[in-house]
Amino acid sequence: MRVQRAAGVDLTKDRTIEDHPFVVKLRSHGLIDQEDLKALGRILNRKVTVKKGQDIIVQGYEYKTLDIVESGFGLRFTLLHQGGRQILNAILPGDIVGFPASFFNRSIFSVMAATPMSLHRVSFDAFTELCKQRTNIALALIWFAAREASIYAHHLVDAGRRSPLERVAHFLLETHFRLKTVGCASEDSFELPFSQESIGDALGLSAPHVNRMLSELRHQGLIGTQNHTVNILERAALQILAEFEPSYLERTSFSRNPIR
Repeated sequence: MRVQRAAGVDLTKDRTIEDHPFVVKLRSHGLIDQEDLKALGRILNRKVTVKKGQDIIVQGYEYKTLDIVESGFGLRFTLLHQGGRQILNAILPGDIVGFPASFFNRSIFSVMAATPMSLHRVSFDAFTELCKQRTNIALALIWFAAREASIYAHHLVDAGRRSPLERVAHFLLETHFRLKTVGCASEDSFELPFSQESIGDALGLSAPHVNRMLSELRHQGLIGTQNHTVNILERAALQILAEFEPSYLERTSFSRNPIR
C-alpha cells in the first residue's frame, strides 16, 4: 500500500526535519547548514509506506526517484539467472534507496522491504536541482558514494578472507554502528530484524551456518540475543575477532569543512 502526501505538507506533523535519520546522519558529519536544512524540508514532502516483503526497486527496470528511509529495514540484492540471490547491503534508516540505481538507465539491482518501511520519495530531477542549488547537498552525495564503496570493499574482504565467525561478528558491528549514527540504536544494543537466511545471503553462508556462528558468539560471551534484539556484551573482544575498524563508516576528509 502506498500513501502519498500532497506537495507542501509540513513534515513536522510526524517528526521534525532535524530528527529525520537522513538529516541526523548528514548533520553528524557537519555536511549541511540551516539553509540546506530548509531546502531538504521542502523536497521531503511525499511520504510512501511499503509492506514487509514488498519490492521497492526491481532489477532491470527504470527508476527516476530516490527514496530516503525514515524508518524500517530493507535489503539491496541482485538475482542470478538460476534463481540465486546475493544481498549486497542492508538498507537502514537514513539511507537512500535508489542510490546508485537511479543514476543508471535501468536498475542494476533490486531492493525489498525486510520490515514495514516509511520512505520519503523524491524525483531524481528534483534532487538533481537541489544539488545544483545547495552545494553542500551535492557534496553529501559524494560522501554517500564514498561510504557505499567502502562498505562494499569490506564485504569483499568478508567473502574472500574472513572466517564465517568473523563475518558474522563484522556484520553485527557494522550494522550497530550504522544504526547508532542515526540515533536508532543504544550504546550496546540494537534491533536486527533480518532472518538468518538473509544474513547468510549477505555473508555467503547458509542459514544453519549463521545460526551456529551466532550460537558460538553467545557461547563466548560476546553477544546476547533476545527475539530480534542483539546486545553487545564484550565490544573490544568482538572488534578484535572481526578486525572491525569503523573509520570506513565515518566522515570523509572534505566533510570536516562543508562549503558555506
